[in-house]
Amino acid sequence: MTPRIGCIVLAAGAGRRFERGAAKRSASGHAGSRPGKLVALLGRDPLLQRAIDAACGSSATTCTLVLGAHAGSVLASVDARRCSIALNDEWRAGIASSIRCGLRAHRDDDACIVMLGDQPFVTSADLDRMMGAGSATAVVALRAAGVWGAPVLFPRKDFAALARLKGDRGAKRYAAAQKQRLVFVDALDVDAFDDVDTLVDLTRLNERGTRRTRP
Repeated sequence: MTPRIGCIVLAAGAGRRFERGAAKRSASGHAGSRPGKLVALLGRDPLLQRAIDAACGSSATTCTLVLGAHAGSVLASVDARRCSIALNDEWRAGIASSIRCGLRAHRDDDACIVMLGDQPFVTSADLDRMMGAGSATAVVALRAAGVWGAPVLFPRKDFAALARLKGDRGAKRYAAAQKQRLVFVDALDVDAFDDVDTLVDLTRLNERGTRRTRP
């Protein structure tokens, strides 16, 4: 039988570093209000839309989008496609609470990928390659330019341990402790881990995209 592999997109955080930068920009006299990080535009699309499209375009059996801070405005700004929506009322407790919230929708899956909503260069093909490298016991992590981290694929045997994580202890630290079972898949883009934490990051990526597409 083909294994059931789910995908969780974590998008519940408030993006406080981004919001602080946006507030400073506004205070310095720049006109206009800034949107929250996950709905800020990277090119033509909200940042979060990139992660949703990667998850939903993959061969994952089911996909779940975990929302928390500003859930209503975030959901109104993106197309969730085939993601089911999980609302994490405890998002202030840290990323572990969002992992736990997402896993509740995947109890019957054989494995599940945990990915972040602010990594726009992780693709459906990357996720499919991770699924192809999985097994009943392997923990599979994406790697690019010597860096690795989420997205990470975990088999069902790890779900209980992941659900016990607390605070901002994410999936990477747990995966790193599984050295004998940890498998790496190289990302198709060397910039796969070029994420957005601040307004400066977003500006830089938008400028880079403009240079790439300029005639």
